[in-house]
Amino acid sequence: MKKIGVTLLGLMLLAAFAPGVANAADEWKFAVTPYLWGAGINGTATVKLHEADVDKSFGDILEDLDFGMMVNLLARKGRFGLYGDVLYLGVSDTTPVTNAAGATLLEAETSLDSWIVDFGASWEATRWGAPGKGTTGFLDLFFGGRYWSMDTEITAESPFFAGERSVSTGMDWVDPVVGGRFVTDLTPKLRLIGAGDIGGFDIGDGSKLTWSASAYLGWRFSPMISGWAGYKHLAIEREDDKHNSIDLAFSGPVLGVSFTF
Repeated sequence: MKKIGVTLLGLMLLAAFAPGVANAADEWKFAVTPYLWGAGINGTATVKLHEADVDKSFGDILEDLDFGMMVNLLARKGRFGLYGDVLYLGVSDTTPVTNAAGATLLEAETSLDSWIVDFGASWEATRWGAPGKGTTGFLDLFFGGRYWSMDTEITAESPFFAGERSVSTGMDWVDPVVGGRFVTDLTPKLRLIGAGDIGGFDIGDGSKLTWSASAYLGWRFSPMISGWAGYKHLAIEREDDKHNSIDLAFSGPVLGVSFTF
């Protein structure tokens, strides 16, 4: 499964929100969109029957962030397109454990490295509006997958034992995903995008359910550069055969800049 994640990063992919590229019958068009998703996380996580509530704002995540990368890519030719989204977050947090007298027994550092990669192909189902008047739009239907990878390591250092002790766990899987996305020009420079998908379906070792919904407004500064702002919600519910489960929702505003060529 790790090899799948590496392979996916080499594909030309784009998230569902990435700006639509105008159709061209005889040539490929591409868009590259680095972005920032200010998502908070809430829900529950269960490890070997021990359940913990998860409630972190974007500010909490940003404070503990070691490294983050969010980028979209799009390849489109005529009515056919390839899409995807690559998101990586490396987060760490150090928590002291004290006794009743306030003395520090140990310091535990928890690090989480996570990848979320959307990928697949789309087909333009319908198009409307008059070309050249800035009011055109189209609807894409898509089928693909959502790759998840989460690696957690807990390292503890204490005066009661020499050196450090650590424990780590990791899991990754791919969920099938289907959905749709509409793109419409409100004016020659202002564009509206809405998208939604659903997947998982408890197939193989995948999630019981994963789904997302998003909406964005884009402003075309030039034929090659556009700015985007909107909101995205992503949810997942999954349980494995080792009594580990997650029921989490990620949601928050999105800002991005698209380069089209």
